[in-house]
Parts: sequence; structure tokens; C-alpha cells
Amino acid sequence: MKLTVSLKTTTLLLSGILALVVGCRDNEDRLTLQDTQDISEEASVDSYYQDVDDLAGVTLGASTDAQFSGGRTAATITVQDSRFKCSGIVVTITPAAGSTKDKPQGVIVADFGTGCTDLSGNVRAGKLIFTYSGWRFQPGSTVVTTTDNYSINGIKLNGTRTLTNVTGSTTDAPKFNAVLTGGVATFTDGRTASRESNITWSWIKGQGLGGINDKLIIDQSSTASGTTRAGRSYTVSLQKELTYNRFCGIAVSGIKKYILDGDKDVIIDYGDGTCDNSITVTVNGVTRNLSI
Repeated sequence: MKLTVSLKTTTLLLSGILALVVGCRDNEDRLTLQDTQDISEEASVDSYYQDVDDLAGVTLGASTDAQFSGGRTAATITVQDSRFKCSGIVVTITPAAGSTKDKPQGVIVADFGTGCTDLSGNVRAGKLIFTYSGWRFQPGSTVVTTTDNYSINGIKLNGTRTLTNVTGSTTDAPKFNAVLTGGVATFTDGRTASRESNITWSWIKGQGLGGINDKLIIDQSSTASGTTRAGRSYTVSLQKELTYNRFCGIAVSGIKKYILDGDKDVIIDYGDGTCDNSITVTVNGVTRNLSI
């Protein structure tokens, strides 16, 4: 499911939420400006890697049966997606030997050149390399994504992202597991943030035109960890699965827990399922209800 909310907008919303808490309590309990920056940074980098998964999905979806089974003959793909609406972008598919339309295997390279700005203002540059095995919605299919000087909004992404379809059958709601290893985000100031993650999510298709009632469910077992560009360690876990509605800027339900530097707990509760932009933030046991 491609969420129509801007990646930049989602990150700015979280930054604004957390900034409201800063300075409201004594140093021992309050969320500091550094905490705010680190949590917002983690959310931003996470959204960028999730965007990579979605780009893999739309490029695979744009490939034809003939291209999948073309035998080691490279072909150019036309992707009908706003993120590819720039002159100079080239998407190339090269099937592996023995690839067929029923069991496709091969490599797709999406080359964004020196920069392409999408409708939400995100700028992508460089190459994404998708090594695929099987159809996207076929249980057991995989897409392994690596990068070649790829960046989004000036942040360079490295690492290996392995997306596996873990759906029980082709009739179930699609379910995927995305594992990031060796993730490194290099910021425009030259500093880096490391990241490892293991996230499982389901696409729940709702009734209505254009997927207006679709939902994305992040499984409670999902985790992430790493270090921020300020050198602080963090872990992220879920106390309750997160639910996203397609046209809501933040999660509508679920509970996310951050642990910063091994001892500072920040818990964000997104509510009961209503898209009301209300959350509850708890820092080391001190709770505030916030609306944005």
C-alpha cells in the first residue's frame, strides 16, 4: 500500500508533537531537545527505508510477463508513479536465466540520476537495485534491495533491505517482513546514523474506491535499533501493533516505545483508531495528552 502522506509531513508532525513536551518538566523527567531530534530522526530514516520497499513494489508491478521471462535480455520499464515523473529516470529489468512469468527472477535497477523531485517535495538521486525472486504477492517471494549512491532529501542510504512475502496463502491479506541489515544513513553534515530493523506489516484492503479505507498494520513483534548521528544508542519496540489509515498523517492506534541511551523511556500512544491527531506521550512515567 502506498500511503499518500508526504514523508516530510509525517516527520514534521512527529517533531512538532514532541517539541510540545520539551521544557514542561524537570530535567529528570522531561523530553529534551536532543531526545526530540533523535526520535524525529529515527522516524525519518525509518520512513525512507519503507519508501524503498514501496518503490520495489511499484517497479515490479510495472513489469510485464514478457519482461519477466525475457531470458537475460535487458528491457526498460515505464513506471506510472509520481515518484518517477522526471526526465532522465531509467528503470531497467534484466531477467535471470530460466526466469518465467510464473517464477520470475532477476534484477531491476531504478536510476534516479542526479535528482528527481516528487509531488510531495522529496528529492531522490542515485540508484536502487532490486534483486527479485517470485511475484510480489506470491507467498515466499523476496526482493533484496541494495543501493548505489542513492539518497533522498540529501540523506544517503546504505544497507541491505530484504522484503519477504510471509502471507499464509494468496487469498489472505498481503503480509510482508522487511529486514534491514547494515543500515547507514549519511546526513548532509557528513555525520552518520546506523540502523538495524525487523518489521512485519500487513496490508488490509478496505471497501471503497482508490483504497480510501485501506489500512497498514505494523506487527507488535517489529523492532529496530541503532545509533543516532549524535552518537546515542536507541531501541524501538511496540507495546501494541500500529495501525495506519491511508489518509491520516500519523498512526491511528498502537503504542511505540523508545529507549534512549539504555535508560530513558519514551512511550507514544496513538489512540483508539480514530484519525483525530491526538496522542499520549509518557516520559519516564510522566504522561501528557497532546493534540496537533
